[in-house]
Amino acid sequence: MKVSQQLPEEVREKRKQLYDIQQKYADRNIETHIKGDKLVFTQSNSVYRDKLGSRPTADEIIKGDEVKTVISTGKSVEDNAGHATTAVSYKQIRKSIVEVMRKEGVPSATHNVYAYRFQGQDGTIHEGSDDDGEYGAGRHLLKSLTDHEINNVLVIVWRWFSGNKLGPRRFTHISEVGLSAANNLQTTV
Repeated sequence: MKVSQQLPEEVREKRKQLYDIQQKYADRNIETHIKGDKLVFTQSNSVYRDKLGSRPTADEIIKGDEVKTVISTGKSVEDNAGHATTAVSYKQIRKSIVEVMRKEGVPSATHNVYAYRFQGQDGTIHEGSDDDGEYGAGRHLLKSLTDHEINNVLVIVWRWFSGNKLGPRRFTHISEVGLSAANNLQTTV
């Protein structure tokens, strides 16, 4: 979806994400600039692309190869539940998202919010998140992982919209469920 077709809050969220990514590159002395809805590397003029790609399709979830990974379940709070798994590369995260999406109940959720953090071989922390339509939820979940210094993890929290108006309380629930799954993973690995 192009910026001109997005709702104002979606545009703001996209720009915020781009500014956050731009700052991380600036910290590493890599020049970038934002052009429309893209982050462009100044020296090469290439466009930043998310290393995970798009969300998995239903076909990938149904027909994909089975991923052998330990998945930890967290507690459930109201309309939220979550899982966590170890993450050490973008490729592993992508495969793990597909595996978690195969678990009962997850694909039918209204929102599947995720966040990940892992340390690369060079010591750099790689992180990212996705709201899946739950505005700001992925970023909030990622902040919770960062604040608790949890690394090498992918956390997926799913939420069913039941008609309840949770307001900002939903972010507390998402963090609580996500951290519970991540902490359970830390004790099983």
